[in-house]
Amino acid sequence: MDDRRIWDLWLSGTYQGAIVAADEAGLFDSLVERPAAIEELAKRLDFDERATGILLRLLGSLGLLILRNERFQLSDQARIYLVKSSPFYWGHMMSVGVSQWHRDTLIAKLKQKGSADAAGPEGPPNISGGGRAVDGWAAGHVSIEEARMTAARMHSHSLTAAAGAANQYDCGGIQRILDVGGGSGCFMIAMAQTHPHLHCTILELPATCEVAQRYIRSGEVTDRVDTIAVDMFRQPWPRGYDAVFFSNIWHDWNFRTCKWLGERAFEILPSGGRIMLHEMLLDTDGAGPTTTAAFSMLMLLATQGQQFLFAELKQILESVGFTGIEANETTGYYSIVTGYKR
Repeated sequence: MDDRRIWDLWLSGTYQGAIVAADEAGLFDSLVERPAAIEELAKRLDFDERATGILLRLLGSLGLLILRNERFQLSDQARIYLVKSSPFYWGHMMSVGVSQWHRDTLIAKLKQKGSADAAGPEGPPNISGGGRAVDGWAAGHVSIEEARMTAARMHSHSLTAAAGAANQYDCGGIQRILDVGGGSGCFMIAMAQTHPHLHCTILELPATCEVAQRYIRSGEVTDRVDTIAVDMFRQPWPRGYDAVFFSNIWHDWNFRTCKWLGERAFEILPSGGRIMLHEMLLDTDGAGPTTTAAFSMLMLLATQGQQFLFAELKQILESVGFTGIEANETTGYYSIVTGYKR
């Protein structure tokens, strides 16, 4: 199955808000004067660098910006229709019907200079206090209702990806796998159904472990899939696993927190063990695929993270000791990035 069209449709809702926010924030008018790299434009407009980069990459993937020599410049379409001094300026109409959540939150993120998204002094995240979905995991507690709702959402958008990961990834050499932040358990259920030799554990907060049990029973893999209630940011992780798996976890957090998660995985793995990061990867230049760039925008608005280039994940993993970093495409827009503890 290929669910890319569904992802395309779902994330298209970010486009209009991104264009309107960029227009209102003066981004197009600034770039018509002279092209800029991400850091340069952020300084020029006094914007948060992470938010600026995510926005520029989405606009680039939409064909409104062109990336040359790491500097963004306006495309002809943007120059004609999105610069306020142009007689063909479209901004007045573009703002009609825009999602205020996308527009207003993005403008706030651009101007925030993101202390709320910074990791704490040891790496684990701070709580944003903005009512974001990830705040419960940052705090180490979610209610049973929050766990049910989040698991249902994540299960629906991950089920196809889980089947693809289980079928496309070579699990040879793995006997026991720990899924950190495994939610409903759909990835471990699919892994166990596809690879009868695997024993899989879902590490989650207590309420989410309780919710995951229903999915595990439904998948008829209770003999080889279990849960363990652990606050991944405050409690020790269990040992005895030769693979540590994360799906759609690293994109919730900033680079410093991701490095901290990588260090925890490296600590508990034996020699020869591996880390597996299941994520949508941006193209080498970051300006695409459009849906992945839009997913990164959603992460900016709703979490403390972003989508990654392969080179960015490779750098983080190598910095904590993993080697042999490689990416394998699985299903749809997803890949699994693997690193080994030698």
